[in-house]
Amino acid sequence: MCKRNKIYIISGPSGVGKDTVIKKFSEVNTDVDIITTVTTRKIRKNEKDKIDYIFVNEKEFKKLIESNKLIEWSKVYGNYYGVPKNQIEKGIKHNKKIIIKTDIQGVSKLSKKIKNTETIFLIPPNIQILLERLHSRKTDTADDIKKRTAIAEHEINQQDKFDYVIVNHEGELRKTLSHLSGIINS
Repeated sequence: MCKRNKIYIISGPSGVGKDTVIKKFSEVNTDVDIITTVTTRKIRKNEKDKIDYIFVNEKEFKKLIESNKLIEWSKVYGNYYGVPKNQIEKGIKHNKKIIIKTDIQGVSKLSKKIKNTETIFLIPPNIQILLERLHSRKTDTADDIKKRTAIAEHEINQQDKFDYVIVNHEGELRKTLSHLSGIINS
């Protein structure tokens, strides 16, 4: 799909800080397009539609699938998430570096469908820190946190499938951003 542009696929367990890292990175890197994922998940109080995610209902999401407007989609934690083709095409047209945030299922699918990608996996320093982050955001039930933690442990065990792994240490966002910048801006 893409020869000159570089497309970076970023993944990591729920609660590792993907959104924060990507948002802060894009604030200082204007040559990067961040793909906004479409989801059927309920909007959280601190999120904005069409900025953090494109929030749709399940019927609208299925129409996107049927009309072939998503390059990849998956069902995760009971909600659909998908990557819009038109955003990638726009980034390519404007010769931007492209960042796609997705789950591990999405990384595998996207890597097969898009040439010239590099995969980056964000991990917490340890599971206990991840658990604290999930609790502190106060958006998940105890059962949700238990499920997300179990899935996170499984995902972390797959880190060797990625081109790069970045440990997102608590209180060291600058270090994480510096590492990410070294990958994307090299």
